[in-house]
Amino acid sequence: MAGYANEFLLEAAENSSLEGVKAALKAGADVDFEHPDNFAPSMGNGTALIIASMLGDVDIVRLLLREGASVMKRMVGGLTPLHAAAFKGQTEVVEVLVHHGATLDIRDGFQDTPLILACHSKHVETVRRLIELGARPDLTDGGTGRNLGIAVGNPTSDESIKLMQEAIESKLLRCCNPKCGKPGYRKNLMRCSQCKLTRYCSRDCQIQHWSVGHKKCCGHDTYTEDRASKMVWSLVNNIHQKPVENVVRSMINLFDEYLDANKC
Repeated sequence: MAGYANEFLLEAAENSSLEGVKAALKAGADVDFEHPDNFAPSMGNGTALIIASMLGDVDIVRLLLREGASVMKRMVGGLTPLHAAAFKGQTEVVEVLVHHGATLDIRDGFQDTPLILACHSKHVETVRRLIELGARPDLTDGGTGRNLGIAVGNPTSDESIKLMQEAIESKLLRCCNPKCGKPGYRKNLMRCSQCKLTRYCSRDCQIQHWSVGHKKCCGHDTYTEDRASKMVWSLVNNIHQKPVENVVRSMINLFDEYLDANKC
């Protein structure tokens, strides 16, 4: 029964059905369930939270987070829920995820951050909000970042890139605690001593962010070579086990733009 509930959970998320997601969870579905072969039929792969984040279904995202869904689970390419939301310009979802402890500068399998993906997709408001929340604009060494021409001084008419260039030039950052009572920009911030990814204006902000959700992410937000290898083998196995046209169709539905962005 639980197995059917798990499959129904993914299907409900893909169809943006809040009631369906509730029913699946009530029936015993694992909130972090992934397709057994890590390659769901129509959404590539990933948990219900990743799917809902990409589709911008804020109510479903909130429900899944209340039920304990992980903001660190990844899909093919190393995308987290925050990457998925940023890539599709789902600014409200981005905000919800960050307020639940999602790491702003987490890298995917191509070493790109959510901010870089939002910039590539020209989602100006998402770029602006991520910078306001404390995302670093200078992490441009990933597969997509290297191709965007973000370097200060490069002429551009792209509003997203202009925002990035202005943020880089200012050399100022914000505290990564979204509930910081002093959310202004600063030159000097303290880093989390464990993950070295999040930055805080004070010890109080660090403690508060830890309790909000960073505790679950800290130390688990690095995309390792081991994870990358598992992703590759999962894809290879699916190509061998399923009709090639089905695999290709699934990939096109979700990753066509993303993979194009990372071509060297």
